[in-house]
Amino acid sequence: MPRFVVIVGDPADGGSAFRIENPARLLRVWSLLRATREQLDSAALPPAGMPGLQRQLQLIRRELELAVSPPLAAEFRRILPSHDATPSAGALRIESAAMESWVGSLVVQMLGVFVGAPERSQQGDNSPAQSSHAPSTPNGGRTSQTASIAASSRFSRA
Repeated sequence: MPRFVVIVGDPADGGSAFRIENPARLLRVWSLLRATREQLDSAALPPAGMPGLQRQLQLIRRELELAVSPPLAAEFRRILPSHDATPSAGALRIESAAMESWVGSLVVQMLGVFVGAPERSQQGDNSPAQSSHAPSTPNGGRTSQTASIAASSRFSRA
C-alpha cells in the first residue's frame, strides 16, 4: 500500500525541512489529542483517573513519534519531556494542550504543503527549498524516487 511522506519547513528561509513520515497517523493522533483534551477540560477529574489519562497521553506520544521523522521526534521530546510520576489534573491539561498545539502546527504546515503543491507544480518550481535536507541519512532517508517527487511537490508516495 503506498504511503505519503510530507516535507514541511523551508530551509531557504534559514529554517529546517522535516518529514512527516505518516500523515494519516499524524491526523489520527491530532484527533485523539483533541478528544483527550475535551475529556480533560469537561469536568473535574478524580485522582483515580489520572494514571489512565497519563497512559493515554503516553500512547499518543509514542504514536506521534512514529508519525514524524527522528529529528522532529527529538524536538518533540525536548520541548515536551514525558513525566514518570503521576501528574496533577492541571499538569495533564497543560501537557495535552501543548501537545495538541505542537501537533496542530504540523497539521497546518502539512495541509499548506498539499494546498500549495498544485501551484508549485504548475510553476515548475524545483528550487532547493522544495527538497528535504533531513539530516543523518543518505538522500534524507528517502528513496531516490521519493526524493525526486519531493523535490517537485514537497509530498510523495513512499
